[in-house]
Amino acid sequence: MVKRDLTPRLFFALVLLLQVASVFGATITAEVSRNPVSIDETFELIFEADGVADGEPDFSPLEHDLEILSRSQSQSIRMINGDYSRTTRWALRVMPKRAGQLTLPAISFGSDRSPPLSILVREAAQPDSASSGEDMFMEVSVEPETAYVQQQLIFRVRIYRAVNIVDASLSAPQFNDPDIIVEQLGDEQNFEMQRNGRRYLVSQIDYLAFPQATGTLTLDPIMFQTRVMQQGRHRFDMFGQAGAIKRIRSKALSIEIKPIPKSATQPWLPLTNLQLSASWPKANPEFRVGEPVTRTLAIVADGVTAAQLPEIHTEIPPGFKQYPDQPMLQDHKDENGVTAIRQEKIALVPTRPGEYVLPAITVSWWNVQTNRQELARIAEERIQVLPAAGRPAPVEPPASVANSPAAQDANASPEPQPQAAPNSGISPWLALFFALGWLATATAWWWFGYYRQPKKAVPEKGDPPKTKRRNKILAELREACQADDASAVSRGLLAWGKTVWPEAPPKGLVELAAHFDAATAANMLALNQSLYGRKRGNWDGDALWCAVKNYRTERHAQKPRSEKLEPLYLQAGR
Repeated sequence: MVKRDLTPRLFFALVLLLQVASVFGATITAEVSRNPVSIDETFELIFEADGVADGEPDFSPLEHDLEILSRSQSQSIRMINGDYSRTTRWALRVMPKRAGQLTLPAISFGSDRSPPLSILVREAAQPDSASSGEDMFMEVSVEPETAYVQQQLIFRVRIYRAVNIVDASLSAPQFNDPDIIVEQLGDEQNFEMQRNGRRYLVSQIDYLAFPQATGTLTLDPIMFQTRVMQQGRHRFDMFGQAGAIKRIRSKALSIEIKPIPKSATQPWLPLTNLQLSASWPKANPEFRVGEPVTRTLAIVADGVTAAQLPEIHTEIPPGFKQYPDQPMLQDHKDENGVTAIRQEKIALVPTRPGEYVLPAITVSWWNVQTNRQELARIAEERIQVLPAAGRPAPVEPPASVANSPAAQDANASPEPQPQAAPNSGISPWLALFFALGWLATATAWWWFGYYRQPKKAVPEKGDPPKTKRRNKILAELREACQADDASAVSRGLLAWGKTVWPEAPPKGLVELAAHFDAATAANMLALNQSLYGRKRGNWDGDALWCAVKNYRTERHAQKPRSEKLEPLYLQAGR
């Protein structure tokens, strides 16, 4: 048997695939790393070609508004189960030349073109006079500069440095409002920026805050500590550590928090935008008696968390029943703040055929940009309900026929007629014979069913199955907590939650945390961050086990706590 080398054939097939892919062109996408940006501030402009581009890109149209500092290109080829894909990526490091709303033109890749992009370039903030010309300084800003109580605030901390540093740390923001809700918004961002003709490396950390009290809100000075490396050689202190310690502090920042306007309605929702929508499983659903149809209602709001959004109140006309599902709450965060989503699914079941009107749905909110109350509304909807499947719809005669004398005589109630007593035709002796036979049969069934069948085994005394299952869950949870296994601890906590609240089990660690005190809730949220966040949270497995072990369901309400959890202050350690 002659063995053949298949390498040339595989190489030829791969080349053929590349040629075929180039015939159909490529799909070009474009995106920016950050938006908005400040003038004299670098950001990345990324282009990706899904497939083989028709030609090399021409980036010269970008030079009208941007300065291209560097560029790189990478390529990846994948073949999975015979499906071939090729992606080419171009990354440009650029700096805007002017401020304003810039429209970046489409870039030509031969006959292929990328979509145009729009980016906002802001004027550069002027540094403090004391910081001008320094190797390192810090700036703190807030957006907006005046706000209502419970309105979203974004505090931005920027550290400028023109030297190399190690062992950097940043203190957490502290406010004079003890009830303010604060959390870090996204990860730390690093980019370059020019100030007074000098180029700095900038580290930016954003914080999201919701003030809970009116009056003057004050942010205490933030401290940044690091070690500055000497250029050309290392210097060590008496402890053998390189570099001299450098500390810088920001200025205190104050902002006026306004109370809720008297003309505002409840619930109080200070927002920049709110959208209310309703949808069905398909465009024109068919309604029939006894058959459920699910209606999906959703609120999308900019500037609040999903926990702040109100419940969507709906009314149904007579002839309907509704069965709401558990609402789905989501928070999406970016450099512009948080966008909250509340989605509710309601099953509507018609009980009578006919034509009905679903009433309009409204949600009131306060527009912080126009300073006035606004109303989001879903218009009323008219629907036709058909009879149940297999039952014809009742047909009503025309009015002329219904009012005719013949129809009235036919609809009139008939007079009762005397009826003769029924005669069964069975003699009393025959009926007695059947009764005795039935009694004998029943006695025989009872005899053989009770005395002839083996007795059922009496269950042994011991823990019921539910208790055994719960004890097993607790044993596995204890081992996971002692081993600091985050995934196993999360699964164990949710499994334990199902045994405590079987009718409404917590769907995640966030819902489970609402049943505990503030310290335990913060520990669970740190565990949740370790599992699903970009940064590892500091959680304590032993403390979680003690909280679960000492939990007494009879001492706690079945519903989660209504008060808000203590805010988590995230300290950036660099």
